[in-house]
Parts: sequence; C-alpha cells; structure tokens
Amino acid sequence: MGWDPAEVLQIAERIPWVQDLHLYEEVGSTNDIARDLGEMGAPEGVVVLADAQRAGRGRAGRSWWTPPGTALAVSILVRPRRLPEDWPQLTMIAGLAAVESIEAVGCPVGLKWPNDIMIPPDRNREIPVSAWRKAGGILVESAPPAFAVIGIGINVNTPLAAAPPELAETMGSICETIGHVVPRRVVLEGLLRAFVRLYIEWSEGASVLERWAARLIMLGRPVRIHTPEKVWEGVAESVGPEGGLWLRLPDGHREYFRVGDVSLRW
Repeated sequence: MGWDPAEVLQIAERIPWVQDLHLYEEVGSTNDIARDLGEMGAPEGVVVLADAQRAGRGRAGRSWWTPPGTALAVSILVRPRRLPEDWPQLTMIAGLAAVESIEAVGCPVGLKWPNDIMIPPDRNREIPVSAWRKAGGILVESAPPAFAVIGIGINVNTPLAAAPPELAETMGSICETIGHVVPRRVVLEGLLRAFVRLYIEWSEGASVLERWAARLIMLGRPVRIHTPEKVWEGVAESVGPEGGLWLRLPDGHREYFRVGDVSLRW
C-alpha cells in the first residue's frame, strides 16, 4: 500500500476531532464508503482515505482519476448543526482547506467556481490564470438533516505523462508544478487540520463566504458558463451567500447561476 498505516494513524491521533480513520488500498469511491458509514450511524469526524479509487467521481457524475500511490482521495463525514440552507458552505470550507494545505508545500493555488482546485503548470513563471490546471476537486453529497460527506481529491504526485488523453491539457499535479515529489502525508495532515478549524468556526456561526470568494481565480474576468440549456458569456462578477455565481452579460444585465461549468480558456 502506498500509505503507511502507522503514519496515517498518527495523523488521526494528532487531530482530536477525527473520531476514526478508515484506510483502504483501493476502493470504488471513498464518498460511497463514507456515505454508507453515515447511514449506519457513524459519528461526525469519521474520515475515509484510499490509496487508489476505481470509480472516483466528481460533480455531475464525472469520473475522477486516482492512480495508486500518487494522489489524495479522502472523504469526511460531518453532521452539521446548522440549517440545511447553510450546508452549501461545506464546499467552501473544503476548498479553503485544500488551498491552505497546498500552499503549505510551496505551490501556488486558487479555486474555480464551483468546486475545482487550480494550480499553475510552473510556479517559477508568470502564467495567466486562464492557463492554470485542475489539480483537484471537491464533491459534497448531502443527506440533510442527518449528515453530509465531503470528498476531496488532490493530485499530489500524479504523473501527468500517464494521465488519460482527455485530461492531458487540463490536469495539474503539485509535484509537476513545484519540481519535486511531495509527501502525501504532509498534504493530508494540512488538509485535515485546516478543514477541522474552518468547520468548527462555521459550526459556531461564522461564514466562510468572503474568504472563499477571495480565492476564486475567475472573479472579475471574462468567462464562459456551460449549463444544460445553453452557453453563457460574460464577466464573473461576484458570488451569492449560498455560493452561486453572478455573471455580468455583455448587454449589462446580470444572471445568477447555481450550477454550471466555468471556462476561462476562450
């Protein structure tokens, strides 16, 4: 197994909020396992970690490639005490935690609405954000008012040369950006520590909206938003309290999007 079980156990022991950590060599999806545990009554603070996923998935049913020994595939079970209308901020919490953990290993990072973790292909060159690559993603699956599962995938040492052809132009990997291999345990511990801190703050009534918005790399820039109905073009202007995106259209009007895919490359 790519993960050292003793090291993983030590990480969990250093973070008291973590109630239990389930480590697997390979699974279909860590989110599926965490959801099953939630339905069986597992407490908040259960974490599911896998070395590889056969059927990892992203938003809208897309697949997420997680080869063994290289990436972070983790799901966290929470039982929020806040109203369900506040639960969309769980995606924001996860995004901010991912940003903190990636910056801590020396890699520039930002977020792209609604749930993508973006990094430049080379930290030593000035590269427009339109050329940044997707190094991770967040998938929150909620079952209010009982529980939610927060899945986070991060390409830590994932080799771009081995990526499926459809990912070749858009996928990023931390080690490729900073030029050396990064211990996954460092990213994992940083991610869990940041998530726990932000989640506790949020549980006590704090909002993470402004901090999340400050990390969005597309705000103030021309974008294209793909929805099931049509493609919209305009300037990504701001976000709403539940995380939706305001788009300023060429005619001056604004449209609000709760779902959609944003493209900066056009």
